[in-house]
Formats: sequence, structure tokens, C-alpha cells
Amino acid sequence: MLAVADSLAPTTNSPLLPAVMRLAIVILYTAGLRRGELVRLNLDDVEPRTGLVRIRASKFHKSRLVPLSSDARAAVRAYLRQRLARPFRAAPNAPLLCSGMHGHRRYTGAGLGQAINRLFIAANVADSEGRRPRVHDIRHSFAVQAMMRWYQAGADVQSGLPRLAMYMGHVSIVSTAHYLHFVPAMRELASERFEAAFADVAAEAST
Repeated sequence: MLAVADSLAPTTNSPLLPAVMRLAIVILYTAGLRRGELVRLNLDDVEPRTGLVRIRASKFHKSRLVPLSSDARAAVRAYLRQRLARPFRAAPNAPLLCSGMHGHRRYTGAGLGQAINRLFIAANVADSEGRRPRVHDIRHSFAVQAMMRWYQAGADVQSGLPRLAMYMGHVSIVSTAHYLHFVPAMRELASERFEAAFADVAAEAST
């Protein structure tokens, strides 16, 4: 998808289109933001040096700070080299993801969603039955991948759920724990961990 984003042609209405779409995919996938949170970001909500992103009064009126990965920070800095150049509007309250010749227009959630759906099609992103993902599935993927890394590293996943809930802006840990139940790969990892921890006990009980 990143390669397809890079191949997009800038337009009169969206002169930063390739850069905008690349950054949108990177941040949605690596930080698990909601689509609406991303389009509402202003330039002063992103600190490229520290990699902190300020999410203001999002869903359930919750605000939070989201630290970006090193790769995402590099993507932000690369994007800002174009975004802050003339003639684009560079006021602190200007939109991070912008369209229009002077960078004064903010993407809408629907507009960004449609652009990402076109990327799914162009990059032929689909499951084995040919179904295309939804934009919100990128956020789901972020959560699942975070939990799978914890399992693979032998970390205590349950104790990590509150941190992940805070990072993702969930109102309750119940929303975050939802991801534990419906992913086969997660169940496999949990079974492997249980077997590694209790195989000796099970062997003794069966003799």
C-alpha cells in the first residue's frame, strides 16, 4: 500500500496526495488512531522530535498523548519537509493532513476513508475470499499485532491491556480485551504458551 501511495499523482486539489496517503497509512497502522482522530490533527498536535501526538477530546471526550514508533517519527519528519514548504499554510492550527493549493483545507473522515479504500483496491488488499478490509480494520490490526508481540515475547498480556486501552483511547478495558477472543492466531499463541508452561504438569497428571 505504501508503494501504491507513493505512485499516486498529485492533483490540483490535492498537491500533497502521495505524501498524505503514505503518512495516513503509517500512522493508522503503527499508532492505531481512529480515522477521525487523524483528520483532526493540527500541525501543533505533532512533535516530530519526540514523536508525541496530541489527541484532543476524541471519542468519549477523552484526550491523550500517543508516542510514535521510530519509523513513524521518520515518516512524520519526511512528510513535514513537504507540508511546511511554501505555499502551504504552516500556522500551528493548520491541518496536518491538508488538501487545496495552499494547504488550508482539512480532509474529512469520509474523504480520507474513500481515498484509503481506493488504495486497498489498487494494492489488491483482500482476504482469501476476496473481501476488502474496512479502514477501521487498520486500527484492529494495530491492537492485535501489539498483543501478539506480547505473547511472543512472553509478556503478561492481561496486565498490558490497561496500557493498550489508554494508548488507543478506549473508555473501558473491556473494549480492548475484545481483541483477545476472535483472532485464531491469538488463540494459537495462547495455547502454545499454556502448553510450554504446563506440559510437565499435564504429563504427570496423565501417568
